[in-house]
Amino acid sequence: MKRSGLPRGVFEKNGRFYDVRAIEGKRKWFGLTRVAEGLPAMFLALAKHRAELAKSPDGISTMPTLIAVWQTEVMVRRSPKTQRDDIARCAVIAEAFDEFRPDEPEPPDCAEFLRQFRTKPRTFNAYRSLLRELFRFAEEKGKRKSGSNPVDSLRTATTKPRDRCPTTSELRRVKIGCLYGDDGKRTRSGMTMACLIELAYLSGQDISVMIRVLDKRDPQRPDEPHVTDGGIFFRRDKTGNAVEIQWTPRLRAVVAALRKLKAERMLKKRAEQRVVTPCLFTKQDGTPLTYEAASNAWQRGIKRSGVLPFMFRDIRAAALTDKEAAAGLREANAMGAHATESQTTTYVRRRRARKTTATR
Repeated sequence: MKRSGLPRGVFEKNGRFYDVRAIEGKRKWFGLTRVAEGLPAMFLALAKHRAELAKSPDGISTMPTLIAVWQTEVMVRRSPKTQRDDIARCAVIAEAFDEFRPDEPEPPDCAEFLRQFRTKPRTFNAYRSLLRELFRFAEEKGKRKSGSNPVDSLRTATTKPRDRCPTTSELRRVKIGCLYGDDGKRTRSGMTMACLIELAYLSGQDISVMIRVLDKRDPQRPDEPHVTDGGIFFRRDKTGNAVEIQWTPRLRAVVAALRKLKAERMLKKRAEQRVVTPCLFTKQDGTPLTYEAASNAWQRGIKRSGVLPFMFRDIRAAALTDKEAAAGLREANAMGAHATESQTTTYVRRRRARKTTATR
């Protein structure tokens, strides 16, 4: 069975991945790994297998094998969300450049590949960035001449700055959209999502960081976001900068609601079925809330709310905009955990009218 996200020639069958090749006019199935082992393991096995077929000593003979090695050496050091995006984009790139050696693609080849994304500037730039990184890796491995990256001569696409700043009313309506289904009954994930939206606004943090908040500090993972005596500690994945959002009545109420919800879910399970997790945000079975689950619930809530659609990360912009209006840019910068105030200004929306007195 062929499923999306797999390189050309790779199929899933009976719980295993196979590399299917035409040899002497016949299709042969070469076993790679079990599906349960995940895609990174499959890509590594694929690289080794195709290297044997191509007689390449280091396992890098084609673009797909270069990508497989990059995933096992570089991609694994990235954040979980970034890895998910990388895997999906790598599969598209591997299929498009399946017949190329790493030293063969030229600027026109890369431009032709990127042309399919020209109507989506952000997607275009994401693929351009990853493609550029892969050819940088090829230079590092000695598979391309130094300074020959074919993507360097291709310009990035111009993206329109985001100016969506959801209002308090819109956030409330989306919470209700998450809490109640189309039948008017409470949804199973509604309270969790309402708390996630509330915490996003109160803290100004990214969803990928918030869903990892621990009920208390873990000595083995001190940099993970966690509840402290003074508030909630966050360290941003992108910059590594840290901030502690200090307690307010609303912030305490969110944490209390999450703890209560978590305890109720534990009580509904038999002792042998209970899943103990230090995370505040959990799914129905007690396991930590995943990005995919939160994203799906968010899309349903947006649809039911009837508001003009906006992205979850726009809540961060709303938080920093309101913080800047109430306490100034320095405080907004501290909440955003940005290195410079110019980074914070990219989040502060100016579509809301600023208030001032008359000249006289």
